[in-house]
Amino acid sequence: MFGTPDSASAKSAACARLLLAALVFLLGNLLWSQHSVAAAVELKKAEQYYLSLEPMTVKDASLGNDPMWIPTKDQLIPVPITDARTQLWYRFDIHNDSDTKEWYLLTTNTLLAHIQVYTMSAGEEHHRHNGYVRRFPFDLSNNVALSLPSNQAVSVWVKLEAPYVAQQPLFSLMPGNQYPQHHFNYTSMILIAIGAMLALVLYNAFLYYPTRDSSFIWYAGYQLLCTFAWAMHFKVMLYCFDIPLDASTLYLPFFIAGAASLMFAISFLKLPQGGWLALLVRACAIALVVFGLLGLMLPVAIYQWILVICTYSWICIMLGLGIWRLNKGYRPARIYVAGFGILGTYFLFTLAGNLAGTSLFDNQLLWALWMQLIDAIALALALADRINFLRKSRQHADKRASTDQLTGLPNRTAFERDIRAWEAYYSEGIIQDFFLTFIDVDGLKRVNDRHGHNEGDRLLSLVAQWLSRQSQQQNIYRIGGDEFVLLSRKQIQWNLTSLHRLLTDEGFPNSDLSIGTSSYSESGSRSTLLKLADERMYAIKHSNR
Repeated sequence: MFGTPDSASAKSAACARLLLAALVFLLGNLLWSQHSVAAAVELKKAEQYYLSLEPMTVKDASLGNDPMWIPTKDQLIPVPITDARTQLWYRFDIHNDSDTKEWYLLTTNTLLAHIQVYTMSAGEEHHRHNGYVRRFPFDLSNNVALSLPSNQAVSVWVKLEAPYVAQQPLFSLMPGNQYPQHHFNYTSMILIAIGAMLALVLYNAFLYYPTRDSSFIWYAGYQLLCTFAWAMHFKVMLYCFDIPLDASTLYLPFFIAGAASLMFAISFLKLPQGGWLALLVRACAIALVVFGLLGLMLPVAIYQWILVICTYSWICIMLGLGIWRLNKGYRPARIYVAGFGILGTYFLFTLAGNLAGTSLFDNQLLWALWMQLIDAIALALALADRINFLRKSRQHADKRASTDQLTGLPNRTAFERDIRAWEAYYSEGIIQDFFLTFIDVDGLKRVNDRHGHNEGDRLLSLVAQWLSRQSQQQNIYRIGGDEFVLLSRKQIQWNLTSLHRLLTDEGFPNSDLSIGTSSYSESGSRSTLLKLADERMYAIKHSNR
């Protein structure tokens, strides 16, 4: 069934609203500093509050073996933000002065295996959890629902468990009535980005077969590995294939993706295959794969630091290669540089925020995913631009190869190509007949001998211009020396008076043309057509003498 115009417009409007919501979500998250509160939280309005919490750990790790155990204040000690942990505790109090009872605790800027939230108020205790687990309905977040009675104080304990917590997570409280839209925007942005990246992978992989350009295969491999890794980070692979959280699925794909992107750079940027630069880039690609495999045998904290160092080094190499080729005049590199420039700028802001112990982004992983998508789009556009650039270069080369440099007319190569095409059109009945005219410039040798070849070239140029005007600048060729050929649908009636006047005015009063014409219908073959026209042209030349 086809939709009605109203339904089509409604769908278009819905898509537009979704994209607008995604943009607002990203921009809103970038400027998230509307409310930032300390550990003692007072909820006065139904709006999002960002929490400034101190990470802690228990004095005695054996006490945390019971999943329902809650530490007291005396059993928790602060943890420096720079310390990497696999388990962190947060303790804070909330006083809800608003009328909203249902709230959500949002946790971003870190990869979590499990989050447990314990609340206690007026003798009531609640336990909620989330993390890298399947939940119904479809939930790609780490958010946990909280029940906060109005005008009551609630004590909250948050326990984070992860393979490696490298930085301070970002916590916020959101009213329940705002959460469905937030959750829809968040989930949609993840699925749109991953779906778009996968579509680009498939499209460019298919483009390899008609082009046989290895750049498309390396691009597809690079983006496919990145898509897989991001789908792991955002639990998409968990829901699709039940793949568990593991360093080999979280981090290793990024190392191999970096190696694939370096091979893409060699092919796309046309680095000299036997040159030292291409060999150095290949060595870097091999090193990335080796580091990725060796890192699996190291602690996760060290492995992630290796990934961070390799990622920044890889981006610098890719960006440097693009800038170098762009400075060398390779135009397709400009979009390539823009893509990696945007990706590199994001990582620089992220690094600066991490070193300062803060963040400019509400959800670093989500922003990184969208920066990866922008990079994927930029590289796809760069590939398309490269195809267009090569096509124009080939067209220019073909035109130069089939053009007479002196007169600007098509040369013998173009004539041989076109006459075969005209013969095929005649045999297929597309045209009923066509004519071939041989034209020879009389007196060229005398001009060359008496006045030099420069004057002879000027004579040829004048004749070429006159012939182009007589034939409406179509199908006139210079096939060598003083010989020209004309292909036409109808026989041309030549009036040489204007030519004689032109040549006399230009200082060539003794020059003339010898012309011979034959038709394909009377010849029956290309060789006979050429022979008849040539004989008739020489008959005119001899009669002029």
